[in-house]
Amino acid sequence: MEKRTLGKTQLEVTPIGFGTAQIGFVGMEQAECDQLLNGVLDAGVNVIDTAACYVDAEEEVGKAIGSRRDEYILVSKCGHKIADDDAPEWSGELVRSSAERSLRLLKTDHLDVLLIHSCPKANLENEEMIEALIQCKRDGMTRFIGYSGDREDLEYALSLDPIDCIETSINFLDQQVLEKSIPVAKRRDLGVFAKRPIANSVWRDMTQYGGPYGGYTAPYTERLKKLGMTPDSVGFDGNWIELALRFTLFQPGMHIALVGGMNLDHVKENLKIAEQGPLPDSVLGNLSSIWKKNDDGSWVGQT
Repeated sequence: MEKRTLGKTQLEVTPIGFGTAQIGFVGMEQAECDQLLNGVLDAGVNVIDTAACYVDAEEEVGKAIGSRRDEYILVSKCGHKIADDDAPEWSGELVRSSAERSLRLLKTDHLDVLLIHSCPKANLENEEMIEALIQCKRDGMTRFIGYSGDREDLEYALSLDPIDCIETSINFLDQQVLEKSIPVAKRRDLGVFAKRPIANSVWRDMTQYGGPYGGYTAPYTERLKKLGMTPDSVGFDGNWIELALRFTLFQPGMHIALVGGMNLDHVKENLKIAEQGPLPDSVLGNLSSIWKKNDDGSWVGQT
């Protein structure tokens, strides 16, 4: 699989990265995690994305592939209060202690990218927190730093000189960012990670499952219903996953689509989709025009 250069970081990355949120939130057994993550690396993926708040995902990643650390680009996120005795959320002290804990759990002496995780704009204005993030980079705890989030919080983060990378929602149901934020990131030569690249697979209507995940995906389900689109209606002769992933993968200025899951076969299918290249211009045009006709300005990425 052909690699891409992640902006000014110059890291060579595969266009498909693996997100580990489900590993933590679903509660995958360590043996299953070992098999999955080793299979992901063996399949050729070289980006692993995790976070301090993904329950025990960092620990599981460390146990599963810590011994293969030189084979992948490792991304983690900090800022949320996890343990009762953690320092206050979004404080400089918490950024530092969270990064130290991530290194220990992930069984590594450095991260490749450390991101502030879904931090509100008001807290991003805290110079102490940003300085702590910069210090982590100076001290070699991470090679690069950045921000993960959406909406006006992302817009403010893009104004911060120290950041090297951003991670944000990019998919056919999150198109505002393509006109507002991604061009700014491209001009600054920032690395861009796309979270939610297949829009939470909403064509399956995840609200039927109830619970936190069903509620979380509800806004995307409603968007799709309002748009009333199908692959066939936009002139695409493939399936939903092919349409969604190819839309995200080949947006200008976008480097990595982070696709999670618990099924190695799905990861391999995603890699095959990536080899198919961009969607036809006519399909992209239809997806864009349908979006613009329906978005009233409120359809922003969900943090």
